[in-house]
Amino acid sequence: MNTRARKTTLRALVTTFAVAAATAGVVPVGAVSSADAASAMVTHARNYVGTYQGQCKVFVQKIYAEVYPNTLGTGYYQAYINAGYHRVAKADVVPGDIIQETDSGSHTTGIHTAIVSGDPAGAEIRVIDSNFVAPNKVGEHTYNPTTHAESHGGVAYYWHKG
Repeated sequence: MNTRARKTTLRALVTTFAVAAATAGVVPVGAVSSADAASAMVTHARNYVGTYQGQCKVFVQKIYAEVYPNTLGTGYYQAYINAGYHRVAKADVVPGDIIQETDSGSHTTGIHTAIVSGDPAGAEIRVIDSNFVAPNKVGEHTYNPTTHAESHGGVAYYWHKG
């Protein structure tokens, strides 16, 4: 199936789901607060724990597209800004926020993207991501993005929507 056919099929499925949800009295994510949508990101991402979903950023893009009524885009930084995210301090992250680790120059080594799934506990943050616990596998775990990024000569950025 080509890309256009997949997108058409996906749109039809989303429309069918939205109609079914509305009929059942469920409010679509696009009509709720960003806090509720962020919570939906975590809940939805947990459905994939233990499955193989490829690279970390691709997994986060997939979850975003399945929860929000649009796609995240492909740019490593600009995509988040365009989607209404802004950077926050590590101490201010909440479940549903996104972490991006990057090297300081080429953005090609030591990079990682994850969805925050729990409130920060000191230096550690609970996340759901792919390609961290095992190659291309989704897992939920606790780690310190700052020290992990620094071990690859990089930095960690924290993104909040809204």
